[in-house]
Amino acid sequence: MAEFRAFLSWVTGKQSMGEAAARLGITRQAFATRIAWCWRVEPTLPSVSRSHRYVMADGTYVPYGWCLLVLTGDDGRPVRWQWCSTETKPAYLQLFHGVKGPGLLVCDGGQGCLAAAAQRWKDAAVQRCLVHVLRNTRVDLTNNPKSEAGRKLLKLARGLTKVKTADEAAAWLADLNAWHGEHGDYLKERTTAKQDPMHARGRKWWWTHERLRRAYFRLVRLN
Repeated sequence: MAEFRAFLSWVTGKQSMGEAAARLGITRQAFATRIAWCWRVEPTLPSVSRSHRYVMADGTYVPYGWCLLVLTGDDGRPVRWQWCSTETKPAYLQLFHGVKGPGLLVCDGGQGCLAAAAQRWKDAAVQRCLVHVLRNTRVDLTNNPKSEAGRKLLKLARGLTKVKTADEAAAWLADLNAWHGEHGDYLKERTTAKQDPMHARGRKWWWTHERLRRAYFRLVRLN
């Protein structure tokens, strides 16, 4: 069991393999050989016997085309996990299988997760993870938007993670509505194929500020 404890300490800690091997008084190569069997020990979780006030679902992509979906409960402990290639509805349905419907699901808002939750847990409320919302908004707007509308919307998104109370949430929504009142016309601007034939790609027209629209409506859907 000393080997398995050393394996767990290494794989879940910050030690290099060489450092872990040194603790056992062996070389790195010998350590790799002696712990090879540990990779074949499949973790198990206790059966899900209670419902949770809220659960959190997220996926982590790892090398060789795999994604690990993990569902954690309101006590911070894993409830279920599921290996998949991408975060699809069937993958999340398998992750949610056998878990009692929670009061609230916290997720990144991916379509696969939302579709699975709507089918499996029809009565559960859904809250998008605000860290993911801010991250996706930065991807759309960049950290230094060129337009005034983009700069103001990014500032609003950054303030979202500081909202703690219902009054602060109401004030934030009022600011978002005020932003739309000021920049709504800019958001509706269109570009026609005649104006920009190089980017038409078979379209007659498209929204000029597509990324700004995507960022704005992502924030709107939080309400």
